[in-house]
Amino acid sequence: MRALQPEIFISRSQHKHLKKVIAEAFRNRDRIAPFLGAEVRRAALYEDKAMPADTVAVNRQVSYRLDWGTATPYRTLVYPEDLHDEAGQISILSPIGTALLGLRRGDRMPVFLPESGFHKLYVEDVRDAPAGCARPPDAA
Repeated sequence: MRALQPEIFISRSQHKHLKKVIAEAFRNRDRIAPFLGAEVRRAALYEDKAMPADTVAVNRQVSYRLDWGTATPYRTLVYPEDLHDEAGQISILSPIGTALLGLRRGDRMPVFLPESGFHKLYVEDVRDAPAGCARPPDAA
């Protein structure tokens, strides 16, 4: 039986850069490339101004939990080339980062972590990153 996946949303301004990240991940034989590619293909595209504010996107902060654990501190979802602080950021090329992409507050999604198997990922909250921390949407 296939687990139901929630609908996901991606802004048009980030879609082009995400496709470049996916292509590079495939070239590098990154194990997450097929998952990220599938998620981007199934996403609904929104204009930036129409994107729901509670949607996980690159340069937004998210608090989440795995299974029945406690919620994480807020972490900013970033492109792999912008990852500089693993405590405060999460790469889109990580299993959790890919699973979070496009989800909304309250959504849950199955995620496979190589070190521990399948888990349920719950989005606790989403907020904009503090000013000066986010990469402009058209910077690619």
